[in-house]
Amino acid sequence: MKRDLLLLLAAAVAGCAPRHTITGHIDSLTNDSLCIVHCAIEDMPGLKGDDDQRITYDTIVAVNGRFAYDTPVERPTQFIIIPMQLMEFDQGRRHSTSTSDMKLFLDKGEQVKIEGRIDSTVFNCTLSGTRLNEDHSRHYQELRPFWIEGQRLQDAMAGKSRAEQEALYERFRQVMARRRACEMDYIDANPDNPLAGYCLTKIPIDSVLTYHERLADAARNSIFRPLLEPLLAKAGKYRLIRLAEAKIVAGSPAPDFTLKTADDKNFTLSSLRGKYVVLDFWGSWCGWCIKGIPKMKRYYDRYKSKLEIVGIDCNDTPERWLAAVEEHRLPWINVYNPKDVPAAEDISVEYAVSGYPTKVIIGPDGLIIGKYAGEGPDFYEALHKTIQ
Repeated sequence: MKRDLLLLLAAAVAGCAPRHTITGHIDSLTNDSLCIVHCAIEDMPGLKGDDDQRITYDTIVAVNGRFAYDTPVERPTQFIIIPMQLMEFDQGRRHSTSTSDMKLFLDKGEQVKIEGRIDSTVFNCTLSGTRLNEDHSRHYQELRPFWIEGQRLQDAMAGKSRAEQEALYERFRQVMARRRACEMDYIDANPDNPLAGYCLTKIPIDSVLTYHERLADAARNSIFRPLLEPLLAKAGKYRLIRLAEAKIVAGSPAPDFTLKTADDKNFTLSSLRGKYVVLDFWGSWCGWCIKGIPKMKRYYDRYKSKLEIVGIDCNDTPERWLAAVEEHRLPWINVYNPKDVPAAEDISVEYAVSGYPTKVIIGPDGLIIGKYAGEGPDFYEALHKTIQ
């Protein structure tokens, strides 16, 4: 009887013991502070930057390398653990490096434990407590050598000549390609593991649709599903852009379209037949687009008797578009390309626009003369040669 009472007492004490969300032990801490960043996974695709209010930043103290962190988890959430001693300063702000943090994922009621150490600039650790985090921890061990080598190559670029930097960057690119291949190998080997869905977010966009087809339902419908839905839409758009590239070439007819102007009237491209036309795909958010406006104005003033420019605003809200047109006093035709239309109806997709700014020169006969990505001299040289 006495023994039974002792067992019941022990069970009661254990039941009252605090169950922390995240606990851990990290060797070789010279700074006892840890940064913890977390955000609900379903909110991550819509984040507008590091200062988005849906992201939580906390700092906690480790005592003799041990720490515990408690926060309510009501929805599937991504956590990032960063020892402060590994963070770097850039323009007055701390930031992590590719080898200084560890991500983990928790759903309601789950806990995780971290065991790790700091080796120079590398945070080595393992996770336990949930199957997903244990799988993620093992997979990250496979990826860590690529991150270490990539960080080493990035650090080596400082102070080097342009030629040396380009050589180092090419090596960095090859390392990252091997890392992405490792992610794809994991998907192939573990199509029913939820972690395979997370790996899908780390592979080249042109491979996403193919590898998504290989996933089983458990991976497609895991806690990472909110990340996959916008990714699949982006991949579908990318595929359509690649198909459109074959049609947007010199000598091909420029696809006709109708979009709304700033005064809410319909503008149709074919209404400009008989004049040279430049389609300028831009956005108020695009620094290089804004930087190129003064030069565009000079060329417009020089050739506007023969030329019309049509600014096609993309990936913007109507309010930001109209404000930018007014702020920069854009003298040409300005139309808005809605960002919430299906990819098959998106004018930027039809013109195979994959970067901003992109400019397309069209002849008076409605045929494409050339397409130019970026804000470089090639577009202006081609425009001058065409119209003079």
